[in-house]
Amino acid sequence: MSSQAETIARANERPSDAEIQNMLAQAVRLYAERASERDDTLPAFPADAPMTATEVMVTVTAMLKAVNLQVFELGMWQAWSGR
Repeated sequence: MSSQAETIARANERPSDAEIQNMLAQAVRLYAERASERDDTLPAFPADAPMTATEVMVTVTAMLKAVNLQVFELGMWQAWSGR
C-alpha cells in the first residue's frame, strides 16, 4: 500500500476508545488552563460549531461520573466561583 493510500485509510478509521479518552482529557486540561488565565468567559466551542444539546449532555454526564461529581455539586461550584 502506498503512503498516500495508508494516510487515507487511517483517516477513514474510527479512533479507539482510548484515543478518544486521551484526546478529551488533553482538551479538558488545556481548556481549564486557558479559561483560568482569563478574566472573561472562554466559550467551550466556536460559535459555528454544530454541537447538539444531546452530544454535550452525554459528554458532560460521563465527565461528571468520571470524577464522582453530582450535578448539585457543579451548581454549587458555579454559584461560589461565579463561573
